[in-house]
Amino acid sequence: MAEKGKFETAEKRIRTAYSKFGFVTLVVGVVALLATIAGVAIMLRPEKTEVTAQVLACDELTEYSTVAELKGSFTYADEEVSHLWKLKVKFINSGDKTIVGVGSQTNILGEGLNFVFPDDTRILKIENEADTFDSSIMQPKSNQLQIQFSQWRSGEYRIESFYVASDYPLDENPCPTTTTREIIDGNVVIQDLTEERPHERLSVIDRLPIAVSITFKVIGGVIAGGWTLLFSIILAIAWKDTVNKFNWKRRYLSDFRRYLNRVKSKIPLEDRKLYRENPEILPDELWANFAGKKASWSQAFDSKSTATIVTAIFIFTAFGLICLILMLFPA
Repeated sequence: MAEKGKFETAEKRIRTAYSKFGFVTLVVGVVALLATIAGVAIMLRPEKTEVTAQVLACDELTEYSTVAELKGSFTYADEEVSHLWKLKVKFINSGDKTIVGVGSQTNILGEGLNFVFPDDTRILKIENEADTFDSSIMQPKSNQLQIQFSQWRSGEYRIESFYVASDYPLDENPCPTTTTREIIDGNVVIQDLTEERPHERLSVIDRLPIAVSITFKVIGGVIAGGWTLLFSIILAIAWKDTVNKFNWKRRYLSDFRRYLNRVKSKIPLEDRKLYRENPEILPDELWANFAGKKASWSQAFDSKSTATIVTAIFIFTAFGLICLILMLFPA
């Protein structure tokens, strides 16, 4: 009899081990699937060809002072300037592809990319602040500039300061614009950051290079969504098993316990109480003569209060993950 008890105790341990192994396998499989989906999504994401001119600062140096006695004037090449502006502009390859400016494989239509300031302005001086690739700036007309380069890789940039003059007051900032589509299958974007986001703080992930930032956002979104889906499935299974457990106990538990008393000679004494409280772990061979339905559940909650608490925690967790996804991918 003692050997029988040892055998059944070992069997229960094996069942528990297999249950844990199955759950770990499920989690590992889901994580691997999510990683695969993220990799495929990144590879299938369409690459874009794009240059962005970001206006970082725009100040009118001849703006009238609030102090009546304080006046200022500017001259350039011995000529008085009525209205003088200073702009700082960052020209960056914000796309995913290298833009070729010369040779047979060029993907621009002219000798460079052209930008133009308003018609009633003129560029007095251009100062280079910083650059990360070999390029030069030409000035075809008084209010135009052209960036010439051989190769402009993703993430590379130039930062320029422009002194722009006008004879009359301007209704809006004299930001550069483009008039034609000069990049083949690509775009030139103008961003006036002085108006769009004067006080906005970029998150750490948005400060990374665009390719890295998008990759992290896709992986983070897929993982957050995947875990939400995984927990939803597990919670649904647990609730289903819990309902089956409560229904079974309401209908068969009394008959089951009387049945255990009839077959108690086959059950070790130390396991009899355990089977009375947990019918689902009773070995299969001892169910042969039971008149009712066999107890079968695996992920059931111990009680309704436990089920309610776990469900509430899941709802709050799922809400947080959904908010995280929305933060990663703003409208």
